[in-house]
Amino acid sequence: MGANYFLIPVAIVAAAIVVAINLYVLVHFQHPNDRNQSYFPKLVVVLGLSLATWSILLLPLDVANNASCSDAVIRSECDFALPMEELWYAVYMSMFLMVVVVVPWTFFFYEQEEEDTTRTKAKSASLWVTGVVAGLAIILGLCYAYLGFVELPVTSLKSGFSTLAAAPITSASRCIIADAANGMTSAGYACDATGGVTTEEWEVRTTFPVYVIAMSSIAAWFLLMVFGGVGMAAIPIDLLKAYVGRPRKVITKSEYTRIAGKIAEATKAVMVETREVQRMERGAGKSRTTRKKLALINKKLAQLEDDELTLQKMYPQGEDKDATWSMTVIMYHVALLGGVVAALISAFWMLHIVLYMMPDPPVSSFLNEFFIAMDEAWGLFGTTAFATFCFYLILCVIKGNVKIGFRLLLFSVYPMKIGGTLMSSLLFNVNLIMLSSIAVIQFCAQAFDGYAIDTEVSNIFGGEIQNLKGLGVLYEDKVFIYCFFAIACVSFLYLIQGEARGEGKKKKKSYLSASDDA
Repeated sequence: MGANYFLIPVAIVAAAIVVAINLYVLVHFQHPNDRNQSYFPKLVVVLGLSLATWSILLLPLDVANNASCSDAVIRSECDFALPMEELWYAVYMSMFLMVVVVVPWTFFFYEQEEEDTTRTKAKSASLWVTGVVAGLAIILGLCYAYLGFVELPVTSLKSGFSTLAAAPITSASRCIIADAANGMTSAGYACDATGGVTTEEWEVRTTFPVYVIAMSSIAAWFLLMVFGGVGMAAIPIDLLKAYVGRPRKVITKSEYTRIAGKIAEATKAVMVETREVQRMERGAGKSRTTRKKLALINKKLAQLEDDELTLQKMYPQGEDKDATWSMTVIMYHVALLGGVVAALISAFWMLHIVLYMMPDPPVSSFLNEFFIAMDEAWGLFGTTAFATFCFYLILCVIKGNVKIGFRLLLFSVYPMKIGGTLMSSLLFNVNLIMLSSIAVIQFCAQAFDGYAIDTEVSNIFGGEIQNLKGLGVLYEDKVFIYCFFAIACVSFLYLIQGEARGEGKKKKKSYLSASDDA
């Protein structure tokens, strides 16, 4: 009754666009050694990124689906366009299988020696994954058996009873208080007038899929706090930094040759330093000195790579050099526009956290009111703005993941690099992004519960997971939200300070500084 079936083709088109974007991301990041090969790992990477993105876009789709019926139709009689509850469970269970089984199996298969046969690689990968799944199944099974309960606060109210003859019809909406003195009953407003209000915890067994999502969300929140907090500051700063440091003009061929020669000489010097550090490691092993030297070498290589890329842009080659240079200029202005928009969205996100999510009760519903006002202007406006803010959060996670990588103590594990990321690194980081998307959805459902009210995902995260036994205190005390906000603020100050302190040094080290200033 009254359903908007236009949502179905919209969902199909959006899903196809997501796949196309993730194909571009794969091509943009993949290492040259993986071109024209490793097709199955590439398929897994695209599918993993698509699942993470689809899960984010399911939230605005859930809101639109919930609003597809008119207010005159009660919820139990509404013929919704899409079965959102089934879609949520399907996406989350698919991501869980991808994170636990498919991606690890592909990772172990890809990391085998090239000399091994396909059968040997598949057997070894299967043994590794079987061990991981068995261990995880035991942990989840034991936790679910003893802790898989939802603790719901229940308030008990007491009332007497009365016949219709004894109670006036005007008092039918009141609570009936028993009069123990004379056996009669009287009408009153307060149900707790005789014994006070009692609140107790009601324990209910949750379903296993919900428990799996809850346990995954705990790990996902730690990734969201770090990656999302860093990305919230890094996206606008890096985009604006790219525009400020853009090449200002096209250089001549002689100048191109001169600078390229200097970069080549510096690269040879870095290679000599690298061989010297390797010699020191073979003789005395790894030490604090060698680690510092390796870190310095990595910084020099990163600077040389940046100089090489900028040099190629300053001296466009090919048949139509003017068009290439014009496109370069346009892209830098797009980066400026994107940086301004990203700065506004990050600022609105942080302000919404301060005004709505941290205080109890909230000072203002802020973005919730904004989305509702846009819906009143035209329904698609509010849904689009809502989707933009949710999708921006997963972009922050991806940016933070690329910016700092996954670190064990001081060492980056499987870092992401444009045009130089091996398939093993892509698989590892896709797993992190998929896991983070669970927390992103939970964060958005909590942040915009005034707008996304009565949606299926709000029932999943709000009703059960936030009251889960042993874990509900983390959500009740808003531990994750405070940590996310703190990391975002620290990251902003660190990046701003780093740019202010390091720009002059970087300018001196760059072989393009003289050309840019000319």
